Amino acid sequence: MAKIARGERMIKIFVYLTAHYNNRYTITEIMHNLDIPESDLRSIQRDMQSLIDVEGCYIRKLVEFGKTYYQVALEKANKLIFPEFDDVLLHFVFLQRIANLYPSCSLLINDLIDTIQKSLPKAMQDSLKRHSKALNNRIIFMGTLPNIDEDSGKKIQILLEAIRTNRLVEIDYTDNFGNRTNKLRIPLMLIVYQGEIYVGCVSKSSPGATYALKCCRMESVKLTKKHFVEDPSDIENLRKRVRTGSFLMGEQNPKDEEVEIYFAGYAKNILTENPYHRSMKIEKLPCGDLRVKMKVEVNELLKQWVMYYGPIAEVLKPDSLKQMICESAQQLVCLYSSKKA
Repeated sequence: MAKIARGERMIKIFVYLTAHYNNRYTITEIMHNLDIPESDLRSIQRDMQSLIDVEGCYIRKLVEFGKTYYQVALEKANKLIFPEFDDVLLHFVFLQRIANLYPSCSLLINDLIDTIQKSLPKAMQDSLKRHSKALNNRIIFMGTLPNIDEDSGKKIQILLEAIRTNRLVEIDYTDNFGNRTNKLRIPLMLIVYQGEIYVGCVSKSSPGATYALKCCRMESVKLTKKHFVEDPSDIENLRKRVRTGSFLMGEQNPKDEEVEIYFAGYAKNILTENPYHRSMKIEKLPCGDLRVKMKVEVNELLKQWVMYYGPIAEVLKPDSLKQMICESAQQLVCLYSSKKA
């Protein structure tokens, strides 16, 4: 079995024991049934102890004739009670949204959430549904998987609560240049892009202007009692900026243009597997090469994508994209020519 993170491994064990609640297993049997290598024995022993220590006693340890067994404590699992339940629900909602990003454990996450949800009192089940309805369309994804640790999890919880209840947050933030500020922010949604988690905000001083902050650069996040009135046009503007890739750029009103690029034929599989945009279409020419067409915003992100392919990509239109690439190429020539001299 491929190496997996401790949290994912513990979820796997918990779901397995829950699915087989009538049975009890030794650690060796658990490892065999879940295809966990013998070299992970000490890690599994620690995992089992952590599961036993979870408040609520949902996994029990039994010792008979010198052998140690583990079994789900179903009578406890049927009465799951969470302190600070609303805070826990925010984590459930986030788990539900990211589950499909992790094919290796999405079923485990969904099974775990489903098992817990069915064990909750009806009032708590209704509360979970309300949270999900309010936040599901405020967590959107681009690119690779998000990096989530304990610290970012706490920030996400606060940000989700702020988005759900339309409250301002006070964020202590360090920007690209190392400048540190402490400001009140208006959060609209969470954005996961290339392994980073961002919070999309609308400006307090420039109505309608939206921007993004990296979660990992937030030194602290505090939920305030101040409320804001949400404008649907701000949310739609931010969604459009995410779709066009301009949410990290300065452009506030992205405009789509017809883009046409000539590629060498052997790039077809790469382009098919990693399309730049959902509107991208690939046409195979009689000569064997490719013509790629799409309607997107011409910005720094698109320029970098084209330049990544180097000489196998030639921009046919628009001229503005050609000009951006020429200017960047000239800057590189000047930089490295001066170094050589």
